Amino acid sequence: MERALKRPDLRVCMISLGCAKNLADSEAMIGQALAAAPGASVCSEPAEADIVIVNTCGFLRAARDEADETIATMEALRAQDPAKRIIVVGCYPQLWRDQVLRRHPGVDTVLGVDALYQTEFWSNLLTDATPRDHPVPVTNRIMRDFEAPRLLGGSAFAYLKIGDGCSQRCAYCTIPLIKGPLVSRSMDVVLREADDLACAGVKEIILVAQNTSAYGMDMAPRGKPKLAELLRELDDVAGIEILRVLYLYPTLVSNQILETIAASRHVAHYIDMPLQHTEPAVLRAMGRPWAAGLAKRLVARIRRIMPDAGIRSTFMVGFPGETEQCFRELLDELEELQLDHAGAFAYSREPMTPSYDFAQHVPWSMKHRRLREFMERQQQISLSVNRNRYLGKTISIIVDDVDSSRLAGRTFLDAPDVDNTVWAPVGKTKRPATGDICRVLVTACGPYDLDGVLV
Repeated sequence: MERALKRPDLRVCMISLGCAKNLADSEAMIGQALAAAPGASVCSEPAEADIVIVNTCGFLRAARDEADETIATMEALRAQDPAKRIIVVGCYPQLWRDQVLRRHPGVDTVLGVDALYQTEFWSNLLTDATPRDHPVPVTNRIMRDFEAPRLLGGSAFAYLKIGDGCSQRCAYCTIPLIKGPLVSRSMDVVLREADDLACAGVKEIILVAQNTSAYGMDMAPRGKPKLAELLRELDDVAGIEILRVLYLYPTLVSNQILETIAASRHVAHYIDMPLQHTEPAVLRAMGRPWAAGLAKRLVARIRRIMPDAGIRSTFMVGFPGETEQCFRELLDELEELQLDHAGAFAYSREPMTPSYDFAQHVPWSMKHRRLREFMERQQQISLSVNRNRYLGKTISIIVDDVDSSRLAGRTFLDAPDVDNTVWAPVGKTKRPATGDICRVLVTACGPYDLDGVLV
């Protein structure tokens, strides 16, 4: 079905589900659409929009369920406003397109992960009728050299995607099936986008990819990573106060990367490194680096090169074959690692992954009991780390939000949404703006929050 929508005052709403990489893509997709239709506007309420775009996640069944629920809600809005158009893009329809079409007959257009690169589609979206799906084939060269305007949300930080896809083959992961192998963006393109973000007022740039530490391996002779080189170049971009790197793969956290971060002026001493587990048999089954003691040696090396580093990791509990003894060994090693922050999730049995057919699947109730125990243990560790690192000390923070009575910010060792939030009261005379860097005396600590006063 096609609908001619040639009004110059169309309103569009973007709903971005899932990870930070999806958010960066969402900003670029809607940025392309608005650049071609200057009279159009963005609204935050889908009910008020003429066109709703849903950028989906499909990594886990729970993410697909969330996408289905969100799309169904949009279809219900459309039942009240038949002229409304619904566009669904991203990871969910990449592998489950037929399911999306079957479950959601009220959707106009369905595109997979190549949606970002469909420049003609986005240019026409707000000015003309849109066909249901005629995507242009996307090559690695198009992905490497792709540039697009972005519509930023007004935050002091922005995510900058330096690559897409993943060439690792973890037994539980659908990402290589959804995204394909690693394709790094060209360094010149990344640097130009960083400069554009700085000119738009962004104070903190957060580098993301499925595997940031593999950046450049697909472009360099003998597959040598180029992340350290990229960080050195980004460190000189005028206007950026903080650079942060997420999603480093453990065996690619080299001394070169750590020494580059330690010597930089703007790169936060922050290492986000999903370990997934520490017990060798479980890691081997996962298809992850499994040498005994690897996590402890790696964390010790990080702290030797950067004694002040903040370290975050992610773990999985309940992987097939994880015995109670394996889980207890994970908790013991978590205690030894003393990571600033760690998240965890229960293993999800995903179709098309090797682990789907593994034996010894852990019962649901046991997985979730282990998840609860893991998070309770890490909360105690994070509370202790916060007290030792921050309590009674004056620290620098970047301000994320300010209301009538208080501000919310983060230390340079904390990423948005997943790490500590610093809260401090504000008044008429001391009232920083979003993006300001200010000093706070920390007066109280929890596992996820710090309270303080401006100084």
